[in-house]
Amino acid sequence: MLQSPEQETKNYMPLPTMRLFHSSGATYRCMVGPVGSGKTSAAAWEVCRYAPMFLFSTYGIKKTRWVIIRNSYRELTDTTQKTVMEWFPWGSEEKANNKYFLQWPEGFEVEILFRSCDRPGDIKKFKSLEVTGYWIDESIEVPEEVKRMLANRIGRFPPKCPHKFGMETTNPPDVEHPTYSQFKWNVLPPGPLPPADPLEDHEGFWQPPGENDANLPVNYYADLRLAYRDYSDWVDMYILGKPGVMVSGKLVYNNFRREYHVAKEPLVWNKGTLYCGWDNSGNRPACTVAQLPSPMRVQILREYHNDRMNIVDFTKYVVHQMNLAFPGAKEIQHWADPAGNAEYSTKEGGFTSNATLMAQCGVAVAPSEQNVQARIEAVDQMLGRIDGILIDPSCTRLINGFLGGYCYPQNKSLMGEFLPNILKNKYSHIHDALQYVMVRLFAPDLRPDARDPVPALLQQQRRDRYDPLEGTRRYNSLR
Repeated sequence: MLQSPEQETKNYMPLPTMRLFHSSGATYRCMVGPVGSGKTSAAAWEVCRYAPMFLFSTYGIKKTRWVIIRNSYRELTDTTQKTVMEWFPWGSEEKANNKYFLQWPEGFEVEILFRSCDRPGDIKKFKSLEVTGYWIDESIEVPEEVKRMLANRIGRFPPKCPHKFGMETTNPPDVEHPTYSQFKWNVLPPGPLPPADPLEDHEGFWQPPGENDANLPVNYYADLRLAYRDYSDWVDMYILGKPGVMVSGKLVYNNFRREYHVAKEPLVWNKGTLYCGWDNSGNRPACTVAQLPSPMRVQILREYHNDRMNIVDFTKYVVHQMNLAFPGAKEIQHWADPAGNAEYSTKEGGFTSNATLMAQCGVAVAPSEQNVQARIEAVDQMLGRIDGILIDPSCTRLINGFLGGYCYPQNKSLMGEFLPNILKNKYSHIHDALQYVMVRLFAPDLRPDARDPVPALLQQQRRDRYDPLEGTRRYNSLR
């Protein structure tokens, strides 16, 4: 026989940030904090006790239904679901449908659906839901499409429910993640200002580090610091609660260290030549702008990217932004993806290319290197040099790509193995743009100031021997 809630429910003492979370009247709420901060427990109490009790005492609603979501089934059952059942062990479980039922002495009942969504097709799970509200645990790991679908499914049980509830808990997102900008935070996040205004009726609560120390094992964070002493970005994100980026695969570059390669203050243009790299061949154009303070030092001053503009609009946008940032710049060298020279037919008849369209906007790009490995090595060798490369802190997508967004994806079929091709995502385009300029500046036989003793005719012969399919250069008897 199940014991009563009075006998089995543990004593819950909400922390200051949790009290703000519980007392918020916003439809959509999000709590962000380091590992071990207690945010999962707070959300469990909100779903299982506080929100249903509010509906019961205010509107007389006796039955509510909630869906609790985590990105993978294993993490759902091992962490989130386990937390709920540890706090409220007297409920009844329907294992076949992954449901949990709580009945409170005051007379209201809570039905909980546990669901995972680790595959794109899993969004179908939520199309027919009729729930009072949802809670997404580690929400930055869940696709935005799922959240948009859930927003249409809350407030539907009971029918015409007078209040909707959408709750998220998560470790810190990166500064480009929608979560960073969607919510009006109770305090300024310990990072750059969010790039956009928050959405209406969205409130967020950012926990300070160490708020839950009293409820953790002795030396909990000290032991974590020791275990991750060589991973300062992990410490910043998961212990100090700063915005970061999740590493979802094997890093492409071996030598990047944020503390060395990201400037503490904005970099200043020295009025010299600017060097631009363009990814101009796909649907997500990107551009980086660099300068050379000395022959073997490079500074990345700006990044430009857009996920919606065509190449003409994007080129005009970059030209405008560069005119504002670098007024009077006289010497600008542009390099781009060689595939940007590929011609295609137009509606009017005839042919054009992205490089041609850019030239019509005043930007004449020269083709860069197609060999991916050569481009990666050009960047990584400069990362390995003392003072070789320094990045302006405004280049957030580039920096987050270095931290882990730009990676070789995991092979889901083989544990510990990674696929050979770099993951194509929002980080890959800006890093391609960086590589196009870096390989031209620092690959020995591609540098514009290189002094090659071989006559110009033989240099042309070398270029003619370049095989784009193999991505290698054949010198043969030219040496």
